[in-house]
Amino acid sequence: MNRIRKAGAKFTRVIIYWKFVAPSVKPNSWDPADPTDPHYDWAYYDQQILMAKRAGLRPMVQIYLAPQWAEGCENPTPGICDPDPAEFAKFSAAAAKRYSGDMANLPRVKYWEPWNEPNLFVFFEPQLQAGKKVSPILYRNMLNRFAGAVKGVDPTNKVVAGGLAPLERPGGLGPLDFARRVLCMKGRKNPVPDRGCKGKARFDIWANNPFTTGGPTHKSAGPDDVSLGDLPKMGRLLRAAHSAGRIKTKQKSIPFWVTEFSWDSKPSDPGGVPMKILTRWTSEAMFRSWQAGVTNFFWLTLRDWARPEGVPFSQTIDSGLYFRGETIKQDRPKANLRAFRFPFVAFGKRNGISIWGRTPESTSGRVSISFRKGARWKKIGASKAGRNGVFQSVIKSGLARKLAHRKRDRIRATYRGKNSVAFSLRPVKDYYQPPFGK
Repeated sequence: MNRIRKAGAKFTRVIIYWKFVAPSVKPNSWDPADPTDPHYDWAYYDQQILMAKRAGLRPMVQIYLAPQWAEGCENPTPGICDPDPAEFAKFSAAAAKRYSGDMANLPRVKYWEPWNEPNLFVFFEPQLQAGKKVSPILYRNMLNRFAGAVKGVDPTNKVVAGGLAPLERPGGLGPLDFARRVLCMKGRKNPVPDRGCKGKARFDIWANNPFTTGGPTHKSAGPDDVSLGDLPKMGRLLRAAHSAGRIKTKQKSIPFWVTEFSWDSKPSDPGGVPMKILTRWTSEAMFRSWQAGVTNFFWLTLRDWARPEGVPFSQTIDSGLYFRGETIKQDRPKANLRAFRFPFVAFGKRNGISIWGRTPESTSGRVSISFRKGARWKKIGASKAGRNGVFQSVIKSGLARKLAHRKRDRIRATYRGKNSVAFSLRPVKDYYQPPFGK
């Protein structure tokens, strides 16, 4: 948790697995909405949330995986088949009470998310019934019950909805298709209310997981898919749904988050993104998300996951900001860690160099912009970071225009003695690259 905070993050996701906290067999007599009911075991999650708070992080708690007795059907993957919305709401209320700040020695959690990638059949079933796309309706019912439960504990709690997988897979729905049905909207290019659908979705923040099979500007081939380059489509749908009154919230706008994103690195994945390109893409991914209106960006993951013997690299997560060691102390930082902590991009334009970045601690102040000249760095301009640490401007000096024209120099930002990774003005073309390796 301390390492996450030192990486510049302010949030971390904590996944509470409902089936591991709740009893494996439904008791004859108990109170599932009471967090102190003796049938519950919260110890593991108490520890995670306490450590997150002590490290100065805001936990976003996702609740996922139902106990068998709360499932409405059977599936080879336990815990995902038609979870009972009423039972889910009771458990969610218990979780929100436990982390309300009113229980001794336990901190408050403000941000809550129901389920993981509900448009994907490996995480939520059923997706289809008799050819009808039912998963959005089932999810909306769960979402609304969940929102009622956590906001019933504290009306200022924030509900994060969606968290959708990026691509339509056989047996599942594309994220735009799924979102339109949850929001009772229709139309791809210009979404409008679906008069045949009267439901409203209750949430405060919408999230996507826009993994891409290419670089930061890559767009998906599917019309309802949302990779990084398609985020503006989802933003347009959210604005239209909010304007049409299809989102039940007291907010004037709906924040848009990316709750999972990354590429495997090479090394450690032989089919991952070469480190030099990955360092560039890490900064640019955050910039492209910001351009699309994203206000919070979660990287998956802090350290490479352990690889079981015999499992191919394409089926493992090697996208950590640290190479995994035998112990946490033996982990080694990757080059793109600095790009995540201090993202910075620079692009040559006709009138100069367009720059964007975010300071390491998301604090305001003056940022110096320079280019590499031989063994030294020469200043070409400056920018001012706002209260959220974001800075953006166009450096229009004669030197900047000259550098932009020749497209071979490296530009960096400096803030309070800390330097970003230098960003080359030479473009890197998009190419086929699966996020978890080839």
